[in-house]
Amino acid sequence: MFARIVVGVDGTDWGFEALRQALVLAPKDDPVVHAVTALDTAPAIHTGFEAGHFAQLLANEAEEARHAAETIIGSREGFSARVVRGKPVDVLRHERDELQATLLALGGRRSSRFLGIMLGDTGTELVHDAACSALLAYPIDDGPWRPRKIVVGVDGSTYALAALRTAEELADAHGGTVEVVTATGGKEIERDVAWAERVETWDPAHPVAALVERSRTADLVVVGSRGVHGIRTVGSVSERVAHQAHCTALVVHELQTNSST
Repeated sequence: MFARIVVGVDGTDWGFEALRQALVLAPKDDPVVHAVTALDTAPAIHTGFEAGHFAQLLANEAEEARHAAETIIGSREGFSARVVRGKPVDVLRHERDELQATLLALGGRRSSRFLGIMLGDTGTELVHDAACSALLAYPIDDGPWRPRKIVVGVDGSTYALAALRTAEELADAHGGTVEVVTATGGKEIERDVAWAERVETWDPAHPVAALVERSRTADLVVVGSRGVHGIRTVGSVSERVAHQAHCTALVVHELQTNSST
């Protein structure tokens, strides 16, 4: 399902958790997982005469993050960890596109999604790209993460049904369960369409509110991406859920769901 994965490792616990969760989602046969740490020394210039010293500190931290990523990876074949110079967003975009990644995994630190788009936040911008499926990982309190309790939002659209297929494949692979939620936002929705029989929960709340609430007790919340860009995505349910969820969130890009090579 996610045969080619790029993970952003920034030296934080969130980034290392993204790597651990990517290892769980990687297929057993011929996986390719690149853990990438971006080294951006440009901010050091603002320290004046101390610029060289602070640039070296940044380089040391990047190497420490790479070493920690290698420790997490262990001896698995097809997995690598390296440092790449450049701004995090630019580095991860390049690595994602170069690998033709089917999944981009990042630490899911919560931030304002709108400000992230306007001011520049790595996770926000890369999920906003909708170039491939994206995982925003959140640490759990006890034991290793496994996607066993999965919640998926479905509204009958092709991208939501792609998210449902992905959620069911993950549940099958990891011995999990899937709760299919359709949130109506107070509107009437036909319940005699083919996909309606797969819905377990009809919620009158807004889709974002319904899925975020269920994420409190889930391991993974899955939503589909429309694959659009720019101002049209400011009201995107998938992005808002990804940034507000209380558990790991997976934004499924429809074009990637059937690509495993």
